[in-house]
Amino acid sequence: MKVLLLGANGYMGPHVVRRLGPRHWLRITDIRPAPQEIRNEFPHFDYRDVDISKRDEVFAAAEGMDAIVNLAVVRQDPVLAFRVNTLGCLHVMEAAAQFGIRRVINTGPHFTVAGPSYEGFDFAIPPDVPPHPGVGLYPISKFLGQEICRLFAERFDIFVITLLFYLLRDVSELRRGAGGIPFIVSWGDCAEAFRLALEIEAEKLPSRCEVFFIHGKVPQGKFLVDKAERILGFQPQDDVSVLWRRRDENIHNEM
Repeated sequence: MKVLLLGANGYMGPHVVRRLGPRHWLRITDIRPAPQEIRNEFPHFDYRDVDISKRDEVFAAAEGMDAIVNLAVVRQDPVLAFRVNTLGCLHVMEAAAQFGIRRVINTGPHFTVAGPSYEGFDFAIPPDVPPHPGVGLYPISKFLGQEICRLFAERFDIFVITLLFYLLRDVSELRRGAGGIPFIVSWGDCAEAFRLALEIEAEKLPSRCEVFFIHGKVPQGKFLVDKAERILGFQPQDDVSVLWRRRDENIHNEM
């Protein structure tokens, strides 16, 4: 499969490249150059400078592709956040419709769906709840992009899978008792979710637009990953629950 990666040279991109690279041909794009180690490891791929906020550049990169993976994000700048997170999604979906690309993988933070009104009061939150992103710049701009994906999927023969993350950790950072926000996944498991989303047969998806929470099966159960397990076959390999285990294994509860 020929796959266009947009925003591929940030923190998440190289992990996704390494997971997809042995199985697919990649066009790796971003506004910044790809890391030299990635270029050395995959010299046969196509590397381009692409600004997702520019429609013509996205269209030129998307031509001839079988799938698009959108990793682009801006969190702080109010103008750039809209141009990248929202307008960028529009360009992706327009390109998919123009060139008959039937698989798009979008990304974002979990609070594009489960914002403060859920986080503060609810438990066992699935990814299909009515979205309440709150008023923050990052969640609102990503939520608008997600809505654009949904509308295009309804009108065109495009299957959009949106993967929602929050905290990502290297396995070496999963230290016993360190704690953290209960929405954590390792980089390796994160990258595997992209492979699964890219390769799942369209007929196995409940609809043309599906949203999945992706985390390391954290023990609190505040946010549920069972939909990703059931439909995508996502099975985290790295045990993030160690973050909430007691440091001293020899301490036992006493009656």
